[in-house]
Amino acid sequence: MELRQLTTPTERQHFARRLTEVRMMKGAGFSETQRSVVGEVHLAYGKLYGLFDENLAGGEMIGGFAMHDLAMFSQSYPKPDLTHLPPESVFECGELWAVAAGAGRLIRHGGAIIANELGARALLVYPILKPWNLSHGYPGFERIGEPIEWPYARTLEGGKIFVQAMVGERTAIQCALREAEEYGFEILDAGKRIRFHTPFGICTKRLDQNRLLQAASVQSSNPRVRQAA
Repeated sequence: MELRQLTTPTERQHFARRLTEVRMMKGAGFSETQRSVVGEVHLAYGKLYGLFDENLAGGEMIGGFAMHDLAMFSQSYPKPDLTHLPPESVFECGELWAVAAGAGRLIRHGGAIIANELGARALLVYPILKPWNLSHGYPGFERIGEPIEWPYARTLEGGKIFVQAMVGERTAIQCALREAEEYGFEILDAGKRIRFHTPFGICTKRLDQNRLLQAASVQSSNPRVRQAA
């Protein structure tokens, strides 16, 4: 597996398009609100990473995530308070998407290597808690505070979305790194590419292309859906 930093406009636009399509396919689907520009900021100024499986023909990107440190721009929500740490050492991670079952875990596996290379002292995430609980995928992370009604996204039916602030500090990062070291990894191109081995597999039957096309059609026809690009 390989995580690559996406740097060209074409790569970043492809990331944004797939992110929007996959979001609309999860459960009842969701999207950013018409007023939100959070996704645009993350995708325009944050670091974007794509997951690639060298065993798949065509070199297709099968998942990805965005990250930024708090010295670049602020966290998406004022809580939790992480001002006791240098802002350049705190990284918010989000906009995670995957088109293959199990790819999300591989992204988090490779992300721990990247976080260590960047000197992260803490990782901040806001996984959805309601109406779908996606918070279980962050072992070693501490839940901080009560669930937050997320002001930047709604279900496609207009329902509220709640997220849970979670923080993984240095101990959690080092624990994940030790696991990565056990199976081996290489840092290439001055950290822009991380090639790693993992015991975790992915489902070779990726999300059906017709469902992606249907999601793209909904995106273009539903006035609630907003493309972050």
